[in-house]
Amino acid sequence: MKRTRSTAGYTLLELMIVVLIMGAMAAMIAPGLGEFMADARASAASEELIRLNRVIRARVNQTGLAHLMLFQASDDAAGSNGLGRIRVWEGMNNRCSQTPWMQAINGTAANGFQPIETVDMGDTAYNLSTGSTAATASDTSRQVIRIAASTNPKLAVLCFEPGGNTFRGASAGDAPAIGYNFTPQTSAETFSVIRSLSRGGTMEERGVTRDVIFPAGGNGRMRF
Repeated sequence: MKRTRSTAGYTLLELMIVVLIMGAMAAMIAPGLGEFMADARASAASEELIRLNRVIRARVNQTGLAHLMLFQASDDAAGSNGLGRIRVWEGMNNRCSQTPWMQAINGTAANGFQPIETVDMGDTAYNLSTGSTAATASDTSRQVIRIAASTNPKLAVLCFEPGGNTFRGASAGDAPAIGYNFTPQTSAETFSVIRSLSRGGTMEERGVTRDVIFPAGGNGRMRF
């Protein structure tokens, strides 16, 4: 008996139709996936701010030393091109007004002057770089995660002392070694984690802005 062998498979036309369908589905899913991933990065940044506040307060009490927290969102490397960067330094004693902070801030890492904690929105965990180009707060057609402070969107200085006292710092030309005049923190400093998209130079805020409160006393928390 002669057997006939049947060949099973797909024609080129069928394969092309499947590829077109998959491409169309990917095009529909991609924008939503990008929004989801950007939202996840914004959540991670807000959680990191809460962790940072608690770490500072814990270290202050453990070491008995004052700690300075400097937030900058300037349009240069110090502020991660407008995205925002927070650095924390450990003091030399238990008083904010008696530590030469500028020596630590302007010193070199090789000489032991380096922050003990850093939260940098320029990090790829929060903002994806394009090749060798670092992310900026005004990137066009890109999801951008940035931080703004409530007192001054681009600058905030907080100093923590043992016992729970917290102070605000303002630049002081009359105290070049210390760098700041300190006054008691009487109201909360709020750091807003903002997700935005630049279109033609105009920033459009996207999704929910996450506010992290650094109270005058106690640990940081989200504002719902």
